[in-house]
Amino acid sequence: MNLFLLASAGETIRALVVSLQWIISLAINATIAVVVVLLLARWIIDALNINPFGRISYYIRKPTNEMVYRVRSSQIYLPLKRAFGFDPAVIMILVALAILWVVANGVFGDLFTVMLGSGQTIDAFAAGRPLLGARYLIGTILLAVIFFLLALMTIVFVNWVFGLLDNTAYWALDRIGPLLRIFEFGGIFAGWSFLILWIVLRWFAAPAVTWVFFQA
Repeated sequence: MNLFLLASAGETIRALVVSLQWIISLAINATIAVVVVLLLARWIIDALNINPFGRISYYIRKPTNEMVYRVRSSQIYLPLKRAFGFDPAVIMILVALAILWVVANGVFGDLFTVMLGSGQTIDAFAAGRPLLGARYLIGTILLAVIFFLLALMTIVFVNWVFGLLDNTAYWALDRIGPLLRIFEFGGIFAGWSFLILWIVLRWFAAPAVTWVFFQA
């Protein structure tokens, strides 16, 4: 009976991942669509010079005020404003939404990969193959660690570019700071430690763990 329950757990996790992929994708797309509509409405109001203190203008602008404020505190806001000759806040937010869409899908994709690895681990143990189960378990834990570090780096990047997630970004940078110092090689690579660490984790460490523990 216990083996049956364990075997069913692996299938349940895979079914859950499929459902979550659909639900989260729908939620992300719907959220971004609403924000884009509000930003376009805000841009139209500003372009038509409608009274910003009017009721309609107030309620349309209010949901996006915090985003505009955060973007205007970004390090690249003033250089872009000087380059374009107009306020690039709305454009920056739209670009940020596109990046966040990719980032969110990537982060959830990593989470789903770990969940699927957990399902494979449960199935292996349930089938009476403890060595294979242990291999899957080690691979799943290593992937979880790698994806956690990538998530921290993503938070730091989003904060650096768009001024969002201040407190979380400081916490994340404090966690990955020692790793960044390891990958600071100096010379022509000076200042590239962040990118080098990201490439090592995403393009080398994660694929290597996947191949060794799940495919070899």
